[in-house]
Amino acid sequence: MKKIENDLTRGSVLRKLWSFTLPFIGANLLQTLYGMVDLYIVGRCAATADVSAVSVAGTVIATFLMLLIGLSVGATVVVGQRFGAGDRDSLSEVAATAFALAWIVGAGLMVIVAALTVPVLGWINTPAEAVDGAVAYMLICSVGYIFQSVYNMLSGILRGVGDSRSPLLFVAVSTAFNIVGDILLVGVFGMGAAGAAIATVLAQLLCMVFGILHVKRRGFSFDFRLRSCRLEKDVMGPLLHVGVPVALQEVLVMFSFIILEGIINRFGLNASAAAGILDKIFLFATIPTNAFNASISAMVAQNIGAGEQKRAMRCLWYGSVLSELFAVVFFLLGLFVPEKLVGIFTTDSGVVAEGVLYYAGYKYEYLLCSLAFCVNGFINGTGHTRLTLVNNVVSTYAVRIPLCFVAAHVLHAGLYGVGYALPVASLVQVIVGLAFFFTGRWTGTPEGKASGA
Repeated sequence: MKKIENDLTRGSVLRKLWSFTLPFIGANLLQTLYGMVDLYIVGRCAATADVSAVSVAGTVIATFLMLLIGLSVGATVVVGQRFGAGDRDSLSEVAATAFALAWIVGAGLMVIVAALTVPVLGWINTPAEAVDGAVAYMLICSVGYIFQSVYNMLSGILRGVGDSRSPLLFVAVSTAFNIVGDILLVGVFGMGAAGAAIATVLAQLLCMVFGILHVKRRGFSFDFRLRSCRLEKDVMGPLLHVGVPVALQEVLVMFSFIILEGIINRFGLNASAAAGILDKIFLFATIPTNAFNASISAMVAQNIGAGEQKRAMRCLWYGSVLSELFAVVFFLLGLFVPEKLVGIFTTDSGVVAEGVLYYAGYKYEYLLCSLAFCVNGFINGTGHTRLTLVNNVVSTYAVRIPLCFVAAHVLHAGLYGVGYALPVASLVQVIVGLAFFFTGRWTGTPEGKASGA
């Protein structure tokens, strides 16, 4: 286990944060390539309907995946605070409960998403030409929730003890396999959206298996046998106390994008495909943002556990500045060459034109989302995950969705109006999060509840 641990409570904050975040950026980049490779190869080797199918179904799949990622954040915070407080003895107990929860939730999601596939695709107005491909993509990808659940929980635990490099290695192996699978199944055998889904699920299985074997060789204290997975009451409470609010906020925010897709899909196939492409570009552009969100959470958790509040504050400041520097780069690219970015994924001039309209306001989301994610990461690391839940849900459902609906169907501004409506919700999140930070109430954190102390 010593080979995995990394104490984030000592040394230069900037140097520690940067070196800890770099593997996050690499892992997030590779994970984003999962969806982008699917979309790129399908866009180049299949029809526009397949592009829409992968885009629409991929958003639904990603929405439920957020539940798994949210629970893994709970593991990161619980493990990080215990590790920072010097309590190494209980980490095996945390792992046993975390992996038991991972298997249960992963299997449950597989069944639920498979059952809801057809109704959900109907609710969000999936274009008729894309329905068959979207159904196939969702049904196949639902199997991958089991593998994704275990992998994400393992990554959450590793990050809690300061290891951000191992998850990068896991994803590198699976992404390489996914690319090869896409080329063969979509490019060579012409299987369209279904082929992309099969390649993705097989890559997720490989990611889980490789991850388990890797950490066992490095002395990880849990043996990963099903009989060793058990729900310990004194661990379940803290893990769910932190993880459930994060999971709920992630699912509800992603669900809002399904609602948004329903609004956009009414504009037709070109708009649907363009919105899907812009979402993929946004995921790529915010890779550093998501990385700093996760690294700030883990680093703050350890420092809160160690009683280093001032050091935790510096994590937020340094992380926000670095994250914004990345955001500015992508903002400028979207400002000057939006048609080239959209054109990477399609040669359809109608889709490109819709994408450029959407990008006009969408690009401001880079700047505001970057700061919002860093603030949320800090708050999650202190254990106040309920605040981020309320902040995200209110800004999303009271601001983002109503404004997008008004822009699209009242002002009839199409994708152009929706693009300008999106960043307002992130601005609200920033204002609320910073207001909480400056009150200093986070110093009375619920780390005792989170860590079981």
